Amino acid sequence: MVEFIIMKTQLEPRAVGEQEWTATILGIAILFGVFVRILPAILAGFPINDGGMFAVMISDLKGNGFILPEYTTYNHFNIPYAYPPLGFYIGAFLELTGISFVNILMWIPALLTSLTLPLFYFFVKEVTDDRPCAALATAFFAFAPGNYVWLLMGGGLTRALGIIFFLASLIFVHCTFVTPNWRTTAFAIILCSLVVLSHPQAALLTVISCVVFWIFFGRSQIGTIHAFVIALGTLLLTAPWWGTVVYKHGINIFLSAGQSGDLSASLSALWENLFSIQTIIPFATIFRLFGVFFVVYNRKYWLLIWGFLPYFVDQRSASIVTSFLYPILAAYGFLNILPALLGWVRTRKWVFEKNNILMANHTLSMSLLLILFYLIIECFVHAYVIRNVTLSYDARGMMVWIKENAAEDSEFLIVTGRVDVMTDGVQEWFPALADRHSVTTLQGLEWILEQGFYSRWDELSVLQTCKDINCIESMGGAMNFEFTHIIFDRYVVAPDLSNSFIENGYKLVFENGQYVVLEK
Repeated sequence: MVEFIIMKTQLEPRAVGEQEWTATILGIAILFGVFVRILPAILAGFPINDGGMFAVMISDLKGNGFILPEYTTYNHFNIPYAYPPLGFYIGAFLELTGISFVNILMWIPALLTSLTLPLFYFFVKEVTDDRPCAALATAFFAFAPGNYVWLLMGGGLTRALGIIFFLASLIFVHCTFVTPNWRTTAFAIILCSLVVLSHPQAALLTVISCVVFWIFFGRSQIGTIHAFVIALGTLLLTAPWWGTVVYKHGINIFLSAGQSGDLSASLSALWENLFSIQTIIPFATIFRLFGVFFVVYNRKYWLLIWGFLPYFVDQRSASIVTSFLYPILAAYGFLNILPALLGWVRTRKWVFEKNNILMANHTLSMSLLLILFYLIIECFVHAYVIRNVTLSYDARGMMVWIKENAAEDSEFLIVTGRVDVMTDGVQEWFPALADRHSVTTLQGLEWILEQGFYSRWDELSVLQTCKDINCIESMGGAMNFEFTHIIFDRYVVAPDLSNSFIENGYKLVFENGQYVVLEK
């Protein structure tokens, strides 16, 4: 029969060691974590992947005297200017100082993403009341290749901003429910409002998180009153923005954007994400699974519900919360289950050291440093992968040529061969850099297509897989596309495809090492 033993250690000898251990791990996490988040921007020299639509919206805001326009000029398609505007105001004010939109969308996301590191530490410390756990969780969070790419992209101007306020708001929401007072409630209202004004997905996750926190920590009369005040205060503070948008475009504008998320519940997606591996040696994944056992054993069910509930509300946003949950689980697993597992190998008894005696174990502490060093190396390698997820010189050159030479009423169909058109940087940046309409660009249409958004996404994905002229013309006809030019990426699309268009009367007007532009 398995025997569980909880051991206590003397506090005074442990205190100094714990402080030194915590400071060391946290220092490594922040120092190297900031570096691996800035390195991709240094290597890329251009905003990573997306950001073209935001560049135009920043220009629109500045050109309208910092008054929210009714529509954005992006892609010449009358897309409502309904996106949360805080990031655009920051970008527009920075442009007034002479900073180019390229530098804004390249460096501000990197800096904002770096700020998530100390904020994450304070968040974990608040919800766990365990400094060593918070420090180690921050290290696992800092060195999780792939988790921070979404924030580093050009669109990170709003995403990273939203995540910063998301973490900060949850710190004060949790504090309000645990020890209710009106000062922390006021901060919670302000920070929740800033989330809403920064990013729609972060706002949705904040609502979900606040509900979970209220259920587990604030279901008292006073806690419920504070929760109501936070909700009402956030609505009132953000009303000037969302009220203006609803007045101009109606409530359906937000309902349309909301339908662009994946609202289906999927245990398979959750299961796949839980066992996902981001590094060659899956240290973090193993410790995360250890942490699940520890959390269940200690009945910290709120943590799992907080992390997994988004998979049953909006799958597109779900991985954002698990990017915060998994480092916490990994820290619990390493600090508690790993020593207990090693002890079981020796004594056949499960011994949980209640006060994180790990930092007094030299062998385990040195092993942890080696693991963190390995994860840092993985992040360095991943930085070179991230660097390549940006527009090539040939892509930018092609767009500049079109802006200078193509008629303003030209319509372009772009075939890059990339099936996931929503993350295709060429499709997204083309309307910004070429200043011409692209019939195959999906960005922005989530605000106007409503239920037709996903069907358009599927159709555009099929178009990108076309191997002959008949397929492209057939798909274009099915989507009612009228275009004057077509662009091919010769690195991905077969050369015979562009040649077949030339043979059928299309005129070659531009080519470089990667792209071919044909005119009808």
